[in-house]
Amino acid sequence: MMGPNANALLETDLIHTFVAISEVGSFTAAAKRVLRTPSAVSMQMKRLEDQLGRPLFHRHARRVSLTVDGEAFLIHSRELLRINEEALARFRVAQLEGRIRFGALDDFGSRFLPQILARFAVTHPLVEVDVVLSTTAALTRQLEAGELDLVLTAVDKHESLPGKTIYSEPLVWVGKRNGRAHRRVPLPLTLSAQGCPWRAAALTSLEDTNMRYRIAYTCETGQGQLAAVESDLAIAPIPASLVSEDHEVLGLKQGLKQIGDYRLLLCEAKQIGSAGKAFSAHVVTSFKEAAGFPP
Repeated sequence: MMGPNANALLETDLIHTFVAISEVGSFTAAAKRVLRTPSAVSMQMKRLEDQLGRPLFHRHARRVSLTVDGEAFLIHSRELLRINEEALARFRVAQLEGRIRFGALDDFGSRFLPQILARFAVTHPLVEVDVVLSTTAALTRQLEAGELDLVLTAVDKHESLPGKTIYSEPLVWVGKRNGRAHRRVPLPLTLSAQGCPWRAAALTSLEDTNMRYRIAYTCETGQGQLAAVESDLAIAPIPASLVSEDHEVLGLKQGLKQIGDYRLLLCEAKQIGSAGKAFSAHVVTSFKEAAGFPP
């Protein structure tokens, strides 16, 4: 096989066909997906392999599989297609203008908003987005008062509120790894403020146990609660996605019941406008695509 051509530019059509083959495992099946003949697909992949100077496929009787180089190139291919789609979207969509007032939970806002805002700015550069980070109770009040157009709030699995569920995961009890807080009597807890569904769900899970407990620390932000955990002063209920190697997940062995799941709701004002609807759709898509977010 020839060495890679230093001046060659990778063609989007070749990359698209390569990804299709990797997903279906066959040149023939991929040909149907990309609306080409099998021979045309074969020629495309020969050209791509010549450009890269590496074999991308192991060819078997009726199927193909990726080589080590093929697996590595698949990662780059999907990223290249994503960038290409974003670039096209930037110029295909109508140039919306306006202002959106968006509220999100402090912890989720600081973790995921930078990526969400950056990607929205690519497709809607003329839309101004004002962001408020606060608690579920405060955000709900501001939405009802007409001070926000769109809010991302947390509810427990039993609550029925207007809005679209875009994410769900378990809440778990955690303590400091190799810590002793969970051995103390009464059990010290660090919880969010009154009105937070995480607090209510955690206390409900303790009702059917005979364990004595006390609320030792209260903080509106998850980072404040984790500070108490990591100092081995208390245990806390946190989303499973926030568990780190510094934490020990606590359960039946320590006499604690499961807390249950919580949901993130995306709630819109009645008069949200075109820019707000575009941002709402973008938030939903971002949560579906974000790494580590379950469907």
